[in-house]
Amino acid sequence: MSRQFVIIGLGRLGSAMLDTLLSLNHEVLGIDFDEDLVQDLSSEYPQAHLVAADATEESVLKDLNVGHFDGGAVVIGENMEAGILATANLKELGVPFVVSRAISKLHGRVLERIGADRIIEPERDMGAQVARTMASPALMDYVDLGEDEALIEAEVPNEWVGKPLADLHLSRANGLAVLAVKPKGKAGSIPSGDTVLNEGDVIVVGGAKEALDRSPLVQPENR
Repeated sequence: MSRQFVIIGLGRLGSAMLDTLLSLNHEVLGIDFDEDLVQDLSSEYPQAHLVAADATEESVLKDLNVGHFDGGAVVIGENMEAGILATANLKELGVPFVVSRAISKLHGRVLERIGADRIIEPERDMGAQVARTMASPALMDYVDLGEDEALIEAEVPNEWVGKPLADLHLSRANGLAVLAVKPKGKAGSIPSGDTVLNEGDVIVVGGAKEALDRSPLVQPENR
C-alpha cells in the first residue's frame, strides 16, 4: 500500500532515501533550500514532488500539508540548527514517525528531546562498519540493533564447517543465534538444528555485540 513521506534535505543521503521510497511505490515530497539541486533532481525523479523551500519555517510545511503524511526524515547536512527546527516542525504538525540525522551525540540528544522517533548518525555508523570489515575481511555486513545487540553477515568460519548447528551449541555457549544460511550459489533459508554448514556458506548471526566480537566470525586468526 502506497504511503506518503517527506524528506527534508536532498543531499546524498536524502536523495538515496528518495530513490528507495519511490522504488517501493510510495509518494514522496522532497524539500531542500538549494533551488539548483531541486531542479536537477526533479528531472531525474519526475514522479516525486520536489520543492525548493525553507523547512525551518513551520508555515511552509503547513502549506505543503505534511501533517497528514505517514512519516518524515530530516537529513540536512551540517546545519545543526536547521535540523532541529525542521524536526520540531514535523512533530508539531503531527507527523507520526520522524527520523532525524545527528552530527554529534549532543545534537542527537537534542533531537531526541524534541520528539524525533529515531536518530541516525550515518557517518559514525558507516565508519564503524568499515573498520570492522577492515579488521575482519570475511565480515560482509554488520547491523547495530542498539543497546548491546547486533546482526552479522559473514562467511562460515573454518571451525564451523561440516557441523550441524545443533552441535555448535551457540545459544547455550554464548547467546548467539544463526538466523539465516545462504549456501554458495543458492537462495537463503531459515536453518534448523540439523542444518549443516558448508565452506562458502554465508550466515546471518544475531546476538550480544561482545559475544559476536569474540566469535570466530570476526576473529581472523580463527578463520
